[in-house]
Amino acid sequence: MTDKSREPMSSSAEDRKDRRQRERLAELTRSFKKDPKDFVQKVEQACPAGTPPATALLDAAVVLAEQDEFKPALALLDRTVVLYEAKHDNAGLAHVYVNMGPLYGMLDELEKGISFSLKAEALAKDLPADPELTLHYASDLGGMYTEMEEWDKAMHYFQTACDASKGMGNKDLETDALLIMSQVAVAQGDAAKARELAEKGGALGKALHDKLFQARALQTIGDASALDGNHEQAVVLFQQALDLEADQPDLDLRQQLFWEMSESYEEAGNKELAEDYRSRAADLGETDEDMDEPDDSAG
Repeated sequence: MTDKSREPMSSSAEDRKDRRQRERLAELTRSFKKDPKDFVQKVEQACPAGTPPATALLDAAVVLAEQDEFKPALALLDRTVVLYEAKHDNAGLAHVYVNMGPLYGMLDELEKGISFSLKAEALAKDLPADPELTLHYASDLGGMYTEMEEWDKAMHYFQTACDASKGMGNKDLETDALLIMSQVAVAQGDAAKARELAEKGGALGKALHDKLFQARALQTIGDASALDGNHEQAVVLFQQALDLEADQPDLDLRQQLFWEMSESYEEAGNKELAEDYRSRAADLGETDEDMDEPDDSAG
């Protein structure tokens, strides 16, 4: 007969150990600016017993990245590269590079970020199939190429991400990829392609009972109508998207739709409504900024 009371205790002990490790990492991170090399060395020395240093440093870097500590995370990843290279561990290197790419992207070093994500892709081709790794680098490359307005490359990698998601049986990620691709098609000025991709994404969104996916699909179809010069139809579609968003609130999407409605009303010659929706979009932007500001009164 097993003692069930021991399971929560074990779990609690693991939680406490994990919390202590995170607290220690946070303490060490405060020293990063003063001496980055010493910071890396101390984190490596603090690696848990029985865990390979490269694995521990990669895990620590992921934790720091989640806390928006991008530069300390990259310093740890640089050291991890050295350790994996010494072991000729290409699988380990691929997972390091796939994390380095988006971190440089977050620091607005897009070309550098792309170069590391491409390194991950190159290594992945010679490794056993890993859909999650493929999804990771492909999504990141699609996003960074979008930032650089290299639409053809962005579309290629989002398609790769979409295929990986489909292969994994992850309908949410597949739908998201289709809808992102539909917006890339809008940026390319291809109304027919945008509409086709949005309709596929919208159908999946409906099957998932996800109103935000459906709203994003209608947004793109509205954009496609605007590209075709049918601004009255675009307004109708944008309003339908807003009706769906109201049931599953997303302030970023709402603001985008307000801006797009203002542009379509402007093109349709309705200056009054164009100004009204411009004001609504601007007000939402101010609300979002207020929510992002730290509360100085706390504590």
